[in-house]
This record gives sequence, C-alpha cells and structure tokens, in this order.
Amino acid sequence: MPEPRQPRVHWRKRDVHGNIVYARPRSSRHQSKKECFLQDLQHSLSDSSGDEASPLGTPRDPLLASLNWSIRQSLFSERWRAERPRLVNTAAAKESVATHICQQCRSSPAVIRCCDCRPRPFFCAECDISMHTRHVLHNRDAMTAGFFQPLPPTTVVVDKALSQCVRLVPVEMPEKICGCSPESLRVSPGKTVAVVTMNGRYDLSMPELFCEACQATWTAAVADLNGSDYWPATLQFATMYTTDIFFSFEEMKMVAPGLSCQAFLRMLDQRTVRFGRDARPEASRACLPDLALPNASASSLFKSEY
Repeated sequence: MPEPRQPRVHWRKRDVHGNIVYARPRSSRHQSKKECFLQDLQHSLSDSSGDEASPLGTPRDPLLASLNWSIRQSLFSERWRAERPRLVNTAAAKESVATHICQQCRSSPAVIRCCDCRPRPFFCAECDISMHTRHVLHNRDAMTAGFFQPLPPTTVVVDKALSQCVRLVPVEMPEKICGCSPESLRVSPGKTVAVVTMNGRYDLSMPELFCEACQATWTAAVADLNGSDYWPATLQFATMYTTDIFFSFEEMKMVAPGLSCQAFLRMLDQRTVRFGRDARPEASRACLPDLALPNASASSLFKSEY
C-alpha cells in the first residue's frame, strides 16, 4: 500500500506586524531594475495614485514617492526652461506694429487694435467708430504712431490723426418716453460722469432722450443705473461704479484680509493709466466715505443699502 503523500510546507517570512516580507518589491519581482524605473516614471508623470493604493506599506514607499515627485518636478522645469525663450520672443513680437487689413470690412488698412474684440482685433477708422460707439468699455490701442498707443474711449482716429469724440455710458434706455412714434426719439449726450470698473476709470457722458415731435425728454435716474448694474457714489452720481467691483473687492478681502480700500483704489488707478485713461486719483477717492465704512467691506455696504 503506497504511503500517503506529505503536504509541502512553504515558510514565509513576516515582519513584527504580520506582513509578508518579500526578498524584493512585488512590482520588480519579474522585471529588471530598468523596467521598474521606467514604470515608476510613467506612473509619476501620469499622476498615478498607485503608490498610495499599494498594500506594501514598507519604508521604501515614501522614498519612492519622493523620488517620483523629484523626477516630475525636474522634467517640468526642463520643459519650461526649454520653452521660455520661445514664449518671450512671441510676446515681444506681438508688440511689433505690422501692416494689417481691417478684419471687419476686409478692405481698409487697420489703425486700431482692440484685444477685447478678439478673435478679430484689428479695425479701420470707420469700423472702429461703428463698433466702439456701442462697446465703449473696450480697451483699444492706436497703431498710427508706429507702436500700440492705449486710447481712452473718447479718442478716435480720423485721417490718421487722433481726434476727440463723445461716448455715452452703456445704460438701458426706454423704448418710448411719450405717445409719439419711436422714430422721433433722438439720443444726445448729457452730463459727464466717471464710470469705475475693474479696468479703472472711464470719463463718459450720460445719455438723454429727446422727442422731436412733442419735446418730451428723458434722463437716467438712480433706479435706471441700478437696473443696468451700476451703483452711484452719490445721489447726483457724478461717479458711479459697476456692481461687479464690489463683489471683486469682497472676494479679494476674503483671500487677503489685510487689503485696504485705499490699496484697492490705487490698483484701479494703475489699471486706468495702463489703458491710456486719466486716473485723477483725487476724484476717485473723493467718494471713499460712500464706498466703505470702518470694519465693513464695500460690498457689505452695497448689500446693506440695496
């Protein structure tokens, strides 16, 4: 009678916590060191989370994660270092004034660049007036002097020279102000006001409606400004703010509590000058008491008064 076969016993080495200790890591048991390195590099570049999900928990895991992070950072720095000169050259070449054709009429030479009108930023003099009579808050550059010269909205190009004009505050106006035909209504510029946005200060004119048939008139009131997302600094609204500026100030205060209202206004002054407009800081800060109170953000005041 054959003897019963004895079961084979395999002894496994374990650590003090009962975990199996392998002679080498499981991922490299059937691979060469080079293959392991390439695999680890591929996982690190693809932001793989395989190391975190690994059941090994050996002291080598944090070291491997640190190595992967170092490799990823090193490769990123190398790619950025190789790409930086091209980016700088491209940014510098963009500021070189070249001959362009108006991208609206496609016939006249361009004299204005408006980055807010991308993907078609180049305008001839006529198309610029047609477009930016409606979009007065766009930031434009003249090309007539051989370089990009920032322009306020009240400056246009006429016969290759800069000329002044009147631009109206973009505020909603009623379709009718009387019982006459809408064709009898005429829009004319009213008083000059300062409109402050996140791009700084704009000196514009309030629109007024006039009926040629019955002589009826309409001028914007505070309620009309609120309906168009403006907030007046005073009831006479010689200065008005877009409501977005209050929310932006509140968000900046939340992430940077040390930011003062004065510093915020100085930033707006700098943006005004950058885009070729008159900052007039004394006028911008004249309404500061109406904008902010001690220990209260401007947007909090806006919400409480609204």
